[in-house]
Amino acid sequence: MRDEIISRLNNIRHTLHAVEKESLENITAEELEQALKQDFDVIEEHPDDPRGASCLLLCSIHKSPIHVVCAPHEDALIIIIVYRPDLNIWKDDYKQRRSVK
Repeated sequence: MRDEIISRLNNIRHTLHAVEKESLENITAEELEQALKQDFDVIEEHPDDPRGASCLLLCSIHKSPIHVVCAPHEDALIIIIVYRPDLNIWKDDYKQRRSVK
């Protein structure tokens, strides 16, 4: 999945939902795209998503962790949603979900 994402980093498209969330998180599309081009980790892969294969990425903007749900589609990378991970849900590395009690 990582190679599929890297090959589409020069053609990133943001859904309306992603743009709205970026605005709420005070993140610009340009900041997000630059962060993804610098480095990211694939946290989860969802190849069987009924809407098409997607994945959850972890990147960093201004040293702050950001989660990005995206989908490689044709020649583009579609940004579906962007959010700052909640430590009540995610472990300190922001890569693993906490156990539900």
